[in-house]
Amino acid sequence: MRKAALPVCLAIVSIALPAGVAANPDSGTTNGRAGASIVQPLRAVPLEVLSFGALSVGVSGDGEVSVSATSSATYSGSAAPACGAASDCAPHAARFAVSGQGNRAYRVQLPSRVSARGARTGQLLDVSRLSVRSDNRQAADGRGLLDTDGHDEFSVGGVLSVPAATRPDTFRAELAVSVSYD
Repeated sequence: MRKAALPVCLAIVSIALPAGVAANPDSGTTNGRAGASIVQPLRAVPLEVLSFGALSVGVSGDGEVSVSATSSATYSGSAAPACGAASDCAPHAARFAVSGQGNRAYRVQLPSRVSARGARTGQLLDVSRLSVRSDNRQAADGRGLLDTDGHDEFSVGGVLSVPAATRPDTFRAELAVSVSYD
């Protein structure tokens, strides 16, 4: 019975070894594989800036303007809109076009907050709670999906905090946006 079991074990071992590799007890060599997939570069292009619109803030209370990634705006505290919704000074989300390899998922990375600087006063206002929403993947979780042609667009919203009695000025911030394949 032992003699029958031994040839079966040797046959299984010799089948498991790759071709060209000898079963030598003094050395252990084999061949591995290397591979690469070349994909189209992922690229994001800004289409529209994130705008909190024209607003006013009270002298005794702070305020906030929240612009969602779908461009809806809400005001809290002493912040109030200073122009109509149909005006060119109305708040809206930033828009970016993305292109790359079709049917691939991607991720958008944003800073957790940025500072907007007043052109005249130099005062800094905090922009935080930045959010992303892809047109092709509706969840606002910072991920997107390129269509079969390799295109998508995404929006970025956020919250602007305005201290009480902030003097009139035009505030601007740089928003670093990076995209990478998932």
